[in-house]
Amino acid sequence: MKMTARRYLKDEHELSVLKSFTRYQRDQGSQLTIVARPDPPDAIIDANGKRGWIEITDAFFSQEVAISITSYAADDVPHRPSSGGQVDDPDATTLRAIESVIRAKLAKPSMQKLANNMGPGTLLVGLYGPFFDVGEIASNLSAAFMKEVAQQTIFDSIYLYETGSSNGHVYKAI
Repeated sequence: MKMTARRYLKDEHELSVLKSFTRYQRDQGSQLTIVARPDPPDAIIDANGKRGWIEITDAFFSQEVAISITSYAADDVPHRPSSGGQVDDPDATTLRAIESVIRAKLAKPSMQKLANNMGPGTLLVGLYGPFFDVGEIASNLSAAFMKEVAQQTIFDSIYLYETGSSNGHVYKAI
């Protein structure tokens, strides 16, 4: 397994997601080209001849799981495994984590500025945790949250994704 310094993991992760999303879009009959990676956003794109932008974020089951995953992949910090333990309501915990990261992006001034200057973008939300299943989660998001998503003007599309296919990720639009 190729290891890398922790400070480079974010860039490598985002590039991997962008490449697999490009393949996913191609498989859906769309043409997507990465034009630039300014951060923010994570990518400026041409999608079927139209300029747009993509932002990537990740939803972890817990902060402890996030640290465990990123420290395992890095070669310059010791791995900090998560301690595990009982989870009383995994569905509610999972949905809270996902809704929280999406709401954080919606509230972020840099995302609002991008939407004002370039129009709405695309948000890709990675799912990392033992109870995350992209198909089930997308259909279990609360009606109130889905109403928030429908009324916001920062992202014209939001996709959940998880690792697990030969193309690297499985995507589900919400």
